[in-house]
Amino acid sequence: MDTAIIAEKSAIQETAIQETAIQCELLLPHGHGRKIYEFDIADIRLRRRLVQRFYGLLVLQVACTMPCLRVMLEYPPPYPAAMVSFSYLMTLFLYTCFYVWRDWRRRAPYNYLVLLLSTALSSLNRSFYLIYVAKSHWLYAYPIILMAELLALMLYSAQERFRFTQARGIFIIFLVFGMFTLMAYRLDLLFQIVYSMACTFEAWYVLYDTHFMLCGRHGYKIGDAEYVYAAGSIHIDLPRCLWRLLKMMILNKFVEAFRLVRECFKTEVC
Repeated sequence: MDTAIIAEKSAIQETAIQETAIQCELLLPHGHGRKIYEFDIADIRLRRRLVQRFYGLLVLQVACTMPCLRVMLEYPPPYPAAMVSFSYLMTLFLYTCFYVWRDWRRRAPYNYLVLLLSTALSSLNRSFYLIYVAKSHWLYAYPIILMAELLALMLYSAQERFRFTQARGIFIIFLVFGMFTLMAYRLDLLFQIVYSMACTFEAWYVLYDTHFMLCGRHGYKIGDAEYVYAAGSIHIDLPRCLWRLLKMMILNKFVEAFRLVRECFKTEVC
């Protein structure tokens, strides 16, 4: 009798384990095992519905770039290089403050205010960058292609049959951009579209930060209904992403060089 009870409890425990949160797996090279990240939102349907909603908000945010571009084309700002530098530095400062003190912007109406502010700043900075690159109506291709890429990612997240990995997301991004490039080549407009390739990096950043947000690697948890908070956090997480990139590509090299020089004073040749 006791054996049957123990077996039944074991079966219940195994079933509970199987029904736990679907996990985000990062495959490492052979011999290193497997590294696993748990999602904050256990149900894949709720998680992907959240992604669809805040990706939809991101599409609307990118759409706000077009009227901003229109105004700048009609009234070009003076000293564009200085304006771009000041705008970027001010944005990084504000986003850093919002990232450090983040809990207050979860609740309404503060989450909507942060969303409006991030929309205005992202549209302004994107327009400054495009105006600095060129001054023609082909600048509208950048936000149009970026919106198409985000829409494709949003549609892919609507299904639950296939995994939504970064590799597949990047493939979708380049597939959309390749379709626009092929169309531009057929219309002899390839040169006007090439500069818009930067939109692929912006779409990839959205994928990258979505993983960090939903796996809790930013140090905060997002509920399945906090799509407004998530849409604002995509922008506010940018300084942290830039810091990780700077540390990986530049600072770590200086640290390695310093350690090498320090070892020269300590090690004996023979």
